Amino acid sequence: RLMRVVRQRQQAGHNTEQALRDGFKAALVSPAFLYLNEPTDEQSATTMLAPHALAARLSYFLWAAPPDIALRAAADDGSILDPDILRAQTRRLLASPRADEFVAGFLDAWLNLRALGDMPPDRDTFKSYYAQSLEEAMQTETRHFTRDLLDRNASAVRFLDADYSFANRPLARLYGNADLVSGPDAHQFHRITFTSPTRGGVLGHASVLTVTANGVETSPVTRGVWVLENILGTPPAPPPDDVPAIDPDIRGAVSMREILAKHRDNPACYDCHRKIDPLGFALENFDPIGAWRTHYRKDVPIDASGELPNGEHFADIGGLKTALLNRHEQFVRNLTARLLSYACGRRMEPLDRPVIDGILAELESTQYPFRELVESVVLSPSFRTP
Repeated sequence: RLMRVVRQRQQAGHNTEQALRDGFKAALVSPAFLYLNEPTDEQSATTMLAPHALAARLSYFLWAAPPDIALRAAADDGSILDPDILRAQTRRLLASPRADEFVAGFLDAWLNLRALGDMPPDRDTFKSYYAQSLEEAMQTETRHFTRDLLDRNASAVRFLDADYSFANRPLARLYGNADLVSGPDAHQFHRITFTSPTRGGVLGHASVLTVTANGVETSPVTRGVWVLENILGTPPAPPPDDVPAIDPDIRGAVSMREILAKHRDNPACYDCHRKIDPLGFALENFDPIGAWRTHYRKDVPIDASGELPNGEHFADIGGLKTALLNRHEQFVRNLTARLLSYACGRRMEPLDRPVIDGILAELESTQYPFRELVESVVLSPSFRTP
């Protein structure tokens, strides 16, 4: 079929190179090239992925690559359909350095880290971002942190409240902890432990704090929406069409809190903003590249306190983390749904809810170990069916 394309181009007067280019184009836009072919096992009592299709889905999920020899062998003899064999293959793939592809790809999808650098920080204000290659260091930190949870099979709840992270000296300096990384290998990443609750967990990672800013200033609304979507899994409804944009200079307002207070006076805005704003205010002590600050420009003090819709108060980011820990089941549910969606390459539907419920019930007593959470996703009916 592809050669017919080439011959038709030649017959139309194109030279060989031009004809071959058209043949290559036809191959690159073919559905067989763009999509995984996942045939079902017609002999099964239920519609399940065939062995080679399951092997391909697993390999692309964890390695972003076709199955290797060992995985193909398990598909050839059908043993990969055995849950024990499938779990063993999953652990083998996760133990490989090639699973770094899963870590990077999933973080890009879940935390939107693929957008890091889309709105680069102002070069005059944030010179260290460029001089010390902080963008790359930020990505590396979050990937090292996630890989560590995976390798140690630590609780997924540590995404919220870990008191440690991984940093090289430039990143540690940004965090105000330059003394924790020193010596001739300070350019490499080291595990560091924070003494303050303000920095631990992904909400303290500079990668997240930079990707939720616009490079010039921060917005509690943008960061609050990000927390609702990516941490709690409860995205707010789109704003009504007739709601005006937030004006940064409303009648002499001197802080973002006052600006948003005036915005919430609009009844159409109140319901969503009472959920969004407190989450965003808690992150206002972090500037557009994640450095700690206590004042805005012109020495306007930052008030990072807030009240959640359930009436729970907090004073700062440390208090918000405590509040999130109190509802960590909601976070882990969202994380599980994101893992399933990434693994299956589709949105989660209502029919997937019992699957997620089952995974969470299985891991609740052990506090949701991250590696076992990934394994449970692979063993789930959602993953093993088209």
